[in-house]
Amino acid sequence: ELIFAMVLPGFWMDVGQPRDYITGLRLYLDSLRKRSANRLATRAHIVGNVLVHESAKIGEGCLIGPDVAIGPGCVVEDGVRLSRCTMMCGVRIKKHACISNNIIGWHSTVGQ
Repeated sequence: ELIFAMVLPGFWMDVGQPRDYITGLRLYLDSLRKRSANRLATRAHIVGNVLVHESAKIGEGCLIGPDVAIGPGCVVEDGVRLSRCTMMCGVRIKKHACISNNIIGWHSTVGQ
């Protein structure tokens, strides 16, 4: 039996479980702040390390962060609170929802 190895730049961790994914997101965003801080969002409603795709729309009165990634085509309606979570492509978060420590799957809608 052969065993192979490779050297990876940066860090690696197993993110196969949701809790590990959220931990990995935090570590990735921390490293991004150190090496490419300009890629992180810096608007008034952002707290801590947050990555927002350019096509995402964020409503008024939201509080986003820390440790949040918002993917392409996402819509975050007014008054939403997000912390330690990832929103995959095409997610919609309805008004005044509060989401923490979650991974929201592709094209999902959360809230009423």
